[in-house]
Order: sequence, then C-alpha cells, then structure tokens
Amino acid sequence: MPELDALDKKIFGLLAENGRMSNLDIAAKTGVSEKTVRHRIRRLIERDGMRVTATIDSAAPASRLIVLVRVEPGQRFVVAERLAAMPQVDEVHLTTGAYELIVRASFDSDSDALEFYVRHIEQGAGVEESLSTHVVETITGAAASRPDRFEEFDQQASAIGSLPELLDLACDVATASLGADRVHVAAGSADPATMRWRGLSSRYVEEILAKGRTEGAVLPNIVKHDQHVFSADAQTDPLFGSATDLVVSEGFHGWLGMPVCSGDEQRGTICLYWDSVIAYREDLVRQVQELADTLGKHLPRFAGQSTVDL
Repeated sequence: MPELDALDKKIFGLLAENGRMSNLDIAAKTGVSEKTVRHRIRRLIERDGMRVTATIDSAAPASRLIVLVRVEPGQRFVVAERLAAMPQVDEVHLTTGAYELIVRASFDSDSDALEFYVRHIEQGAGVEESLSTHVVETITGAAASRPDRFEEFDQQASAIGSLPELLDLACDVATASLGADRVHVAAGSADPATMRWRGLSSRYVEEILAKGRTEGAVLPNIVKHDQHVFSADAQTDPLFGSATDLVVSEGFHGWLGMPVCSGDEQRGTICLYWDSVIAYREDLVRQVQELADTLGKHLPRFAGQSTVDL
C-alpha cells in the first residue's frame, strides 16, 4: 500500500475523531478545497481500504479498580495467572519496579469491588503488599477540556476564616450543585466536633460513627482504602448491612462517599445522600471528586481546629 502523505493522514485523523464530519468542514480544517477532500476520501477508501464505521459505546462498568501488587518471592507468575483467570479481571500486567503486577478489574458495584480487593488481593495467596485505586473517569486525547465547575467555591473558600464556615460552604455547594438531598462533610478524625451535615439527624451521625468504631462499617473503609464508595441503594446494600435499620429509619437510598485529600494526606470525607435509588454515573463521581479536591486544598489552613472552637 502506498504511504499516506500529510494531507491523507490529516483527513484520516479527522474522520477517526468524527466519522460524520462533512467534506466542507474537513476542507476548512485542512486548507484545501471540498473537491480535493472528496477526491482524497474516495482514494483512501478505494486504494487504501479506509472504512468509516458507526459504533455504540458500551456503558462503562459501575466500578473499576487498578491495583498495584507486590508478590512474595517466586510467586509473580502464580499470582498473575490466578488473578488473570478471574472473570472480574480485565488485564494483568507484569512490570518492573516496586510492584511486580498491575491489575485492572471491573465490577457491577463498589460493594463487589471492595469484596474482590479484600478477599482476592489483600487476603490472596502469594500477595505481600498492594495498593489500589478507583478509576473515576477515562479521558482520551479527543476529550474536550472542561471548565472548573467549582471555581466559585474555591474563591469563596479562600476568603473564609474558620473551619465551620468552610464545611458549611462545602455542604451548601454539594446540595446545590450536585443534586444531593443530604450531605455530611468531615475534617480529620471521626468526631462530630469536626463535622457539618445537612438533612441528617444528629442521632444518625452519632450512631453511624459508633458503628464504624465497633463494627468496621462503610465509612472507615473509605478512610482505610482512600477510595470512593458508591451505593445505589444503601437500604439493601451489604456494605450497610450492620446499619440497615438505621439507614431505613433515616430514609435515604443512594449514597456516595469520597475521601478528601491534600497531597498524599487524607484530610476527611464527604458523603452525599439521595432519597431515591440512583444509578452510578461517571460524571457524578468526577464532580464529587472535584469538590473533594477543592475542599482538600483549603483544609490544611484549619488543621487542629474543630467546629466547636468558635
């Protein structure tokens, strides 16, 4: 096949990004006439075998993990083959460096992802150490740049002088911008003195914290694994099994918990609640992550301060 020249390559690249782009638009982007574009496309199809096809993007899995795995000496291939054979695992990469394996896996829910990680990675034979992270969104080179959704929150937070004001502002932004019916924001330790919430009863906050200390409920899992956790319906999700009665009495269904970090240090959590069952959405998780990142940027200024100091 003859080698494509610069114009052919540019036309091919434009059609690869958008197969519905008109010849006139291609001509405008390449600086040649529409007739030339039409001739080049016909030649690319007839001579070079180019095909412009239609595809439907499959829905992204509700929960995706990337896990770095350090294995016991001599167990690299054994562990890799064990994990690669599991239906949840998409890919296992053998690597050099501190971790011998990189595992990418997909799940129907965060509950399934957490169970997989604990049972087959943390407790898995031959695994010495691991580090996991949730995939929030996949961005390709063709993705358009997005405006900063929380620029105003960032500006307002910069002028705030106390932790209570900052957490109150985060609660207001979460309910107004993200559609949450209720919200809980914590800074630092699991102590009501460093928290603010909207739409939740004090009884719920106190009891869920007590359950977390004694039963290892879902909130401590966010802190332990430094990952977001999503539940379409907390009233039926096994993650909330030890607190089902409490959740039902409070009346919410959808739930999303996100760690709030500043650099490598975790500074707190933000949890959103919906009164109805909701579906997992990558854009929602990304937006909550943006809010958490912006909040984490400002929390270090109030280290050691509680909401009852002022």
